[in-house]
Amino acid sequence: MDSRRRLRSALPIVVALGAILVLLLGPMPEAPRPEGTEPVTAWRAVVVADADALENDPYGGPSTPDGEPVPLPVDGDLLVRDVDGETPGALRWVWIASVETDAAAADYLPGDEVVITATRMPDGPAFVALSERWRLPVLLVLGTLFVALVLLVGRGHGLRALLALALTALVVVRIVLPLLLGGAPPVPVAVLVASGITVATILLTEGTGRVAVAAIAGTISALAVTGILAAAVGAFAAFAGAGTADLAYLRVASGDALDLRGLLLAAFILGALGVLDDVTVTQAATVEELARDGRLRGAHLAAAALRIGRSHIGATVNTLFLAYVGASLPLLVLFTVAELPAALVVNREIVAIEVVRTLVGSIGIVLAVPLTTAIAVLLVGRGDRGPANGPASD
Repeated sequence: MDSRRRLRSALPIVVALGAILVLLLGPMPEAPRPEGTEPVTAWRAVVVADADALENDPYGGPSTPDGEPVPLPVDGDLLVRDVDGETPGALRWVWIASVETDAAAADYLPGDEVVITATRMPDGPAFVALSERWRLPVLLVLGTLFVALVLLVGRGHGLRALLALALTALVVVRIVLPLLLGGAPPVPVAVLVASGITVATILLTEGTGRVAVAAIAGTISALAVTGILAAAVGAFAAFAGAGTADLAYLRVASGDALDLRGLLLAAFILGALGVLDDVTVTQAATVEELARDGRLRGAHLAAAALRIGRSHIGATVNTLFLAYVGASLPLLVLFTVAELPAALVVNREIVAIEVVRTLVGSIGIVLAVPLTTAIAVLLVGRGDRGPANGPASD
């Protein structure tokens, strides 16, 4: 019995690892480029000095702090040395065109790693500029800390959660984006992919027992309601996709323009999925534990589980609201400084989209609790045979 349980626990991990390898090793399709734009290449470089800090040798011209001759004429804000790209080790002048609003040459010190971009112009040489700082090492350290803490605290469940996260990210990058750029309708893609992610991640983290079945059914049911509601509200509000204006001229494989409204609805559906998974798994597990320990059944079991679920609703809805406020806080500050009336601020499409996203997601969360509870109670009522949860406890 123990060997069968271990096999049942390891099987989802093996399947997930296989799927991750397939997605990683598969070819990456090339995304179409928006019409009217010029191709951009990027590489990493390190700052050598700014123009004012270079020493002026009366015989050999300006030189770097290490005594190397500087490319002339001085044509840029900063002198950098390419780390990779087509000419590793080469010195070049670059202008500052950073995403940092008030970036200046004085903000960059010798040794700072940066990202350089070159935009090829239809007439004349490419425009080479400093785009932003090289931040990947910081992100890698933070990611390593996250993985270590999840494994340390979560142990086996933490490993399965990380595999589910990796699988979800790869599905989005390797499947969702290519399908959208290939001309597939965004809403059906989002519904199908969200359902598939739900099944895969819940089976991976919760096993194959009643908890997993109830959570999957509850999540997909709530997703269906969320998708229908998002489509209806989007149609009545007549969103044009102002928040994705940069994609307005993007042509998909069929030659047609990208469906911005459909893309927006797909974002609503995928955005609600993460919170729905948490709510449905917790609610299904609550029903299972109440049935196991308290021997409750039927309406009494449903009522007890709903009392716990109501507390979860309050905390989760507030979490969802704060997440969207956090993402939109700089924009809200900008509108506040503009001294627009509150009604006009909320009415702006880019703000209204976040309001709809929050309310539609919250409605999905609220409905997920009774839906999952009903399904879990029904499964408990059909008997207590078999394990409630697949993976062995960690």
